[in-house]
Amino acid sequence: MEDRTLIIRRLSTSSVFRIVAAGTFFFFIPLAVLFGVLALFGLNTIRWGNQPIYGISGLLLSPVIGLVLAGLLTAMGGFALACGLWLYSKFRPLRLRLIEDAPIAAHDE
Repeated sequence: MEDRTLIIRRLSTSSVFRIVAAGTFFFFIPLAVLFGVLALFGLNTIRWGNQPIYGISGLLLSPVIGLVLAGLLTAMGGFALACGLWLYSKFRPLRLRLIEDAPIAAHDE
């Protein structure tokens, strides 16, 4: 494994949103589906309009709730992170530690 430090003057806003979206979507959608499976078995894990949803309805509604939640958190978190990193870049560059499995080879695309 190779360990390098990247010094970045500024990240593009689209890169920030892609990183935040990857984190939120890959966390909240599986979590929501798990809650939907629990609702399928009668647990009070899915609510809509302050009413519990059970059974197959809870299972079908859970990914929708996960998508909406992940989308909202991506919009708010991405905006906050982009603004914060923009302000940070005014004072100093960002240092990121990159850990690679192997040295980067020429693109085979």
